[in-house]
Amino acid sequence: MACDTPPPPTGTLHTDSAGVPIATAVTPLSPPGEAWTVGELLAEIGTIDGPPEYQFADVVAAVRLENGGIVVADRGASELRSYDAEGNFQWRTGGEGEGPGEFRQLDYLGRMAGDSLVTYDPTLLRIQVFDEGGRLSHTLRAELPRDVGSPGGSAADRAVGMAGDRLIIRFVELNDEATTGIARWIDYRLVAVDLQDGAATSLIVVDGEEVELRGGDGGGYSENYYVFGNMPEFGAAAGTIAVIDTEAYRVRLVSALDGATERIIRREVAPRAVTDAVFEAELDGIVEMVFPNPDAAPAGEVDMFRRMWRGYTRAPVLPVLRSVQVDAQGSVWVAPFHLAGADPAPFDVFAPDGTWLGTVALPPGLVRAYIHYRSPYLEIGGDYVLGVWTGELDVQYVRMYRLHR
Repeated sequence: MACDTPPPPTGTLHTDSAGVPIATAVTPLSPPGEAWTVGELLAEIGTIDGPPEYQFADVVAAVRLENGGIVVADRGASELRSYDAEGNFQWRTGGEGEGPGEFRQLDYLGRMAGDSLVTYDPTLLRIQVFDEGGRLSHTLRAELPRDVGSPGGSAADRAVGMAGDRLIIRFVELNDEATTGIARWIDYRLVAVDLQDGAATSLIVVDGEEVELRGGDGGGYSENYYVFGNMPEFGAAAGTIAVIDTEAYRVRLVSALDGATERIIRREVAPRAVTDAVFEAELDGIVEMVFPNPDAAPAGEVDMFRRMWRGYTRAPVLPVLRSVQVDAQGSVWVAPFHLAGADPAPFDVFAPDGTWLGTVALPPGLVRAYIHYRSPYLEIGGDYVLGVWTGELDVQYVRMYRLHR
């Protein structure tokens, strides 16, 4: 008598390894189109040729206040601008400079409980905290703890996000194990800075981007771009820090207090092979971004650009993931990899316990956050998504959409 074959697993399998919960996602709780959705446009701020307080040069991020107002960080203008819930301009603060409340490079905006605003300036290595009215409260410095060092030196780089009352900053470090060939050469260290007293805590160190590394006669190194190389990406919100490496579908959730791994979310996804056709599609997308009007480029520049890219070494397979984000309720939004210029796939969304809830698509043109590429940050609230949308003539708008959970 033949034995019945058990059905394949479905849903999310919850296991444990050495005390660390592991969620292995097999199928989503809701099928495509029946999970959460991003719906109607709730607010839009921006203009092509209107009043200057509604024109944006280079939006870093926007955050929503408890009263429904929106504060926008414009790197191009080196200032914060506040708008009420209807999008009417309220106040501005900042300016180019190194004085209190000013910025050399406004690179991040976040919000603490009580609507205090947090900014980060990587040029000045400075964190500034403002109240809800734009008045400077206090200033902190982004630096490593005294007992932490790197053999090759380190430097504060970019802000990852907020985890409670801590700002998570990525530091770059030169390691002492560099070799020629394809290598993960520059390490990344996540450091949590307490926004009350400035105390810094080193959390984790991860391998950086894959590059083609060449040793020099003088003992130094030069690097070439490695097409489709893997790299880490990060996200933080609601007290949760999410860490991925794009080579595999694996998300590590770590503590903002000590960097301990609190949970792992994973899926079995095989990477796609890099064929000549795949590479040329990627290159077409990159050329379109670099040369939006190729007919206006100097003669031969586009062809030279293509030849340069075709001379780079390329990975045998594509990365599996592109980015990761955490929303206001601690859910994890994972973006599968997509080629340059292609329409991004919907996010895979996981509950705080790792259960795969389903997929959520963003409106076309709403920019996703890639820490590595310094893209605008995307704020995902309890019932809204707030980010940057680019319209005609490459004009930036801040848009907020309803999130239906």
